[in-house]
Amino acid sequence: MRVTAEELISPPRGESAVASLNFTTSDAPSPLEAWRSLLVCLFDSLLPGVSPSSPFKANLVVHHFGTFLLCHSVVDGGRYRRTPARLAHDDIDHIVVSCLQRGALTLARPSARKLLPGDVAVLDLSAPVVFGVKAAEAMHLILPRTLLPTTVAPAQPAGGRILAGDAAMGILIRKCMEALCEAAPSLSPGEVLTLGASVPNLLASCLGSIVAITPTEARGNLGRRLRRHIEENLHRKDLSPSTLTRDLGVSRSQLYRQFGTGVGVETYIRRRRLRRCLLVVCDPRHADRRIGDIAFDMGFTDEAHFSRLFRQAFGLSPRAARSAARLGQGPELGKLVPPEGASFAHWVTGLGAG
Repeated sequence: MRVTAEELISPPRGESAVASLNFTTSDAPSPLEAWRSLLVCLFDSLLPGVSPSSPFKANLVVHHFGTFLLCHSVVDGGRYRRTPARLAHDDIDHIVVSCLQRGALTLARPSARKLLPGDVAVLDLSAPVVFGVKAAEAMHLILPRTLLPTTVAPAQPAGGRILAGDAAMGILIRKCMEALCEAAPSLSPGEVLTLGASVPNLLASCLGSIVAITPTEARGNLGRRLRRHIEENLHRKDLSPSTLTRDLGVSRSQLYRQFGTGVGVETYIRRRRLRRCLLVVCDPRHADRRIGDIAFDMGFTDEAHFSRLFRQAFGLSPRAARSAARLGQGPELGKLVPPEGASFAHWVTGLGAG
């Protein structure tokens, strides 16, 4: 009988506002297949053979911060890849920042490089990637491309990047990830929302500008260009299908094909605006800002209409959401993460969704 990753993921426990998934192969009849099934949403896994005296073992803990995932992995080994053939049929558009804590991690693509403990690797999952690990423990941040500025995560996928473990920015990223892992079990809803908004900004500051975008590179994949353009222009009152076709130089049919049959362009824009407003409303750093000003800055022109849409989306008013976050209550946070029982794949693909 095949064991799926979902059957091995346990729901979160305790009082933390961070939703967490805990995966282990220790109870799986087929550890290799269970691990491969868990990671298939990200990588094709070519795992090592096992012997009765040394069975394959792997563990993964994932914390959902609303805008990004924080992972801690311990794995015996394996080789993992994202090929050009897979990328042609894969809509994963995330950046992964990994810090090796112990063991071996060797990149074969985009360029050959062996990481030392403490080193930080930045990988673009929209570009081909091949790497191998052996007896490795590592931390990983998975976040949508649109959370980082274009100079850090351009529309045209960039090659991998390594920050040395003894470099100032490498140390800062590593310490930040360690602190997040340690603090996750005891964070309040307001703290989770604050970190969900601020950590990507800190990461962008540490990584700095890695490319100079040329006009040709700026075009990139239409889906990536579209998501980036919407995120950077949510404040515009005139953001609409008409302005998107004009700004991106595409036809309406090209535009609508990017959204399939499930979600229309206007609905996607409204959801992204509401989600951004939720983060700001519940963020203690913005406690003094008027609700109406937040709504106006995110493209809404009528505060009463915004409040009705907010309540429909999140089940409570903007003021009630702000109060709940301040008091450590968390109904609003549940709208930022998938429902209890969702798989790791659901968590990954849901990042950045409307």
